[in-house]
Amino acid sequence: MQPGIREKCVQLKADCEAAGIDILITCTLRDAAAQEWLYASGRTRKGKILTNARSGKSKHEFGLAFDFCVMTAGKCDWNNSEAFAKVGAMGEAIGLTWAGRWRGSLRELGHFEIDYPKTKKKEG
Repeated sequence: MQPGIREKCVQLKADCEAAGIDILITCTLRDAAAQEWLYASGRTRKGKILTNARSGKSKHEFGLAFDFCVMTAGKCDWNNSEAFAKVGAMGEAIGLTWAGRWRGSLRELGHFEIDYPKTKKKEG
């Protein structure tokens, strides 16, 4: 992951631990082939649609996103919407964008990202 989001991920994990919430980081950097495989789900491959981002469009490919799950008794608890909401608010408080607030069919409770780094414009 890029340095800016890496530090926020570590901070979020520590904040969750302090709040008594166990999370597992499940995905960080993803290559183009993995992104296309996910995009194919529900389209050219059986399964439900998992992403609207083709390769080259996912922040995972640029090290600017990570996925997580809430752990209960040592297992991912994808149905613990209350804990996901708490983690989402904690991530937003430290400057992450939480996909749990996205509108539409692909709202993703276990996804955080940051904006692309700003670059200075060249003069001349």
